[in-house]
Amino acid sequence: MSLTLNQQISELIKNSHHILLTTNENDTGDGIASILALKLFLQKINKPADIVVSEKLKNKFSFLFGSENIKTINEPLKKLIITLDVEKNPVKDFNYNLKNNQLKIYITPLSGEIKKESITIEPSNYKYDLIITAGCQDLESLGRLYSKEPEFFFQTTIINIDNHPANERFGQINHISLNTSSCSELLFNLLNSTQPENINSEIATNLLSGIILKTENFRTPAITPECLHNASYLMKLGADQSYIINNLNKNKSITTLNLWGRILARLKQDTHYNLAWSLVSQTDFQKSGGSIEDLEGVVNELLSRSPHIKITVLLFETNTGNINGEIYTSPNYNALDLASPWQGTGTKNRACFQLKETRLILAEQAVINQLREFIRPIH
Repeated sequence: MSLTLNQQISELIKNSHHILLTTNENDTGDGIASILALKLFLQKINKPADIVVSEKLKNKFSFLFGSENIKTINEPLKKLIITLDVEKNPVKDFNYNLKNNQLKIYITPLSGEIKKESITIEPSNYKYDLIITAGCQDLESLGRLYSKEPEFFFQTTIINIDNHPANERFGQINHISLNTSSCSELLFNLLNSTQPENINSEIATNLLSGIILKTENFRTPAITPECLHNASYLMKLGADQSYIINNLNKNKSITTLNLWGRILARLKQDTHYNLAWSLVSQTDFQKSGGSIEDLEGVVNELLSRSPHIKITVLLFETNTGNINGEIYTSPNYNALDLASPWQGTGTKNRACFQLKETRLILAEQAVINQLREFIRPIH
């Protein structure tokens, strides 16, 4: 009898030696909450695993349990192995010295001398033999983690967990459910069906955090009776809803809310093209005290409350005098395609680009007119 999807995932985890857990570099909370919950679960069954994400994600969701153990993308996935054959030349002692950006290793043989032929230098195998992603529509959405080591992702088995309709099913195992509110709920169903006894209060709190973040505190159309049932069950397992809400509210500082107010006051819409946009000057950043990192939150708020808006554009002045843009899209549009006239980078649902124009008004005219021309054939 063939194994179910949950059984296949359990077997891969059971047979792995070291697991890499990661999520979309632009994750808004559901992905990071999922993999943090999974990391805690794997600890309980004594399975080695590391979470590797960007520094920005690590800092943004530091209230989630286990976040102190997150590793950043800068850490290498391989080591360099220097092998010395000591069968004929036993070693008496060795030491090393790091000076002037040079590492020197000193080896003293027991007798005679060490020949070059007895030394080999080679890269190690990859540190991880299994990858689990949560909330990634494609490998490119992993950002620098993927672009630094693409070969690693092609050589290593991937379990792909997601609820997004645009998922490219890039894993060897693709656990995709479009009718589930979030990756956190999907992961809860997986863990609860295999080893429910290992779901403690910290794991439950992280999973409930992901559901709350993805559903905008149960306000999005993705909410189903099953989602509400699962959220209630997580609270029975010890998930602390008040802890989650208090920490999420702390993340929305007065400076952030001030910046959001300025952006929303300047918001423009073209409902024929399902398009909305706003401009953010350096004066807005300075007077509100907000930063570029705060921009993503206002777009998520806007998209969740305005279902007729499918494309949102923010144009903002940087502190160096440049004008940058960000395009956020719903599943029906590809942000990278829309940003292609400006060599945009990012993912299908969020692309960033830089403009030649030095004035916001001129940038607005150029970008919005270009987008209307791009979108026109779809209508």
